[in-house]
Amino acid sequence: MPKTLNGTLDTFSLADLLQWLEMNRLSGRVAITRGDERRTIDLKDGAIVFVSSLRPEERLGTYLASRGILPEPVVYEVLADSFLTGRSLTRLILECGLLPREELATAVEQLALKILLDLFHWHGATFVFDPSIATEDFLRIQLSLRGQVLALEGARSVDDTARIRSPFKAARGTPRPPEMDFSPQAVALAFFSVSEGLDHEHSSASVWRDRFVVFGRYSEKVAATLHQPFRPFPLFADTAERCRAALAARTESEEVVRLAATDPFLTLDVLFLANSLRTSGRGLLSTVHEATAAIGPGALRRLLELLSDEDTPTVSTRERLEQALRRAAVSTAVAASHVAPATGEDPGVAWTLALLEPLGSYELLKLLLAEDFEPGPFRAAALSWYRASCGRLLARKVNLPDSFADVLGSSGQVSSHSPAAEQLVFLAKQMVAADQVGREWTSEDPELADRYSSLVVDEHLAERIAGDAAALREVLGL
Repeated sequence: MPKTLNGTLDTFSLADLLQWLEMNRLSGRVAITRGDERRTIDLKDGAIVFVSSLRPEERLGTYLASRGILPEPVVYEVLADSFLTGRSLTRLILECGLLPREELATAVEQLALKILLDLFHWHGATFVFDPSIATEDFLRIQLSLRGQVLALEGARSVDDTARIRSPFKAARGTPRPPEMDFSPQAVALAFFSVSEGLDHEHSSASVWRDRFVVFGRYSEKVAATLHQPFRPFPLFADTAERCRAALAARTESEEVVRLAATDPFLTLDVLFLANSLRTSGRGLLSTVHEATAAIGPGALRRLLELLSDEDTPTVSTRERLEQALRRAAVSTAVAASHVAPATGEDPGVAWTLALLEPLGSYELLKLLLAEDFEPGPFRAAALSWYRASCGRLLARKVNLPDSFADVLGSSGQVSSHSPAAEQLVFLAKQMVAADQVGREWTSEDPELADRYSSLVVDEHLAERIAGDAAALREVLGL
């Protein structure tokens, strides 16, 4: 089996790496990571054939739409197909006859060159070359993206930047949080942090050894999951059925907001597609209503067709974990929409914030339950260790507004100084506390406690929340 090559760009420069791969005519994928940023370089016989990035502004779809190479509604439609089928955007564009091969190859090459030259400025980045990943020379752009030429261009770019950059300017990039470091030493330190304050005196050495092993396996799976790009979630089975009915009646544009209101997976999938062509400067979308208006009827129909297809896997409404997640999400969303006016938030945005909140730890929880963790405080602490950073990374992958990152990445300890969206969801959770699952959101801030008390004394508000939440749970069989 081919062996991977890994290292850091501080000790093995990108120029040296590209030239070495070219001279040895190697095929495979180089993944370069800095903090939570990730870029990949595909090579075929030593030549660069494709480059990708998780940054929204560096994605091919964004590049094509922003430069008017393809109309935005058309890009949304092929993106929906690409996200759900896993087929490359370039192949779909050519197969649909949307662009001639030469014009698409030119656009891909220009974007790839931009991404690659920026990589020469990355410090503290790590790389992994995996020759087992099959790559394809699909667009035949490799003749103008040779490793040696890029090395010269990269060196010139670094020199030019060094001349104009202040020597005291900090390097770009978000520092990696301690809990996102998955080196062996960092995982060992994380284990001791997670274990701190637990029942050391009541557990044998063999118990702690077993816990260390299972925590290590769990951390490896978390790391692998975090390095993967976001893939749309499957829908709840009842949502998929209602989607098929709406598509058959051609009422999907009118029905999708109602369907998404009780399915956090559908909501996140629609927002992911809608925000895939947007950058923070263009205004990220926060509700399904805004999202469907942005992507247009053609892309929406294609997305729902693929998500609700009879052969597409769905989430059973009888699964215990997912049922509890949905109950908590829907009840909190109802409460948040009612609490929103008192906090100055839009009720629609509040509903979406609260509906998506449980998804911040959903994938982590599935990984945790797949390992041999015994129920109890150690398992809960292991989940909490990675939860906040993973929630923020999910928001970044989906390209959600900052308020969603605040909620998905919340530590659960809330105060009157916390972001407004986090305070809103905290108050909503307290209003439907009996329906919550998983970790408890808490606060020791008297000011926030006073705000909650002012909501509780309004009997009509509490009754409306309880009645609306109960009615929705009954409809959904929760």
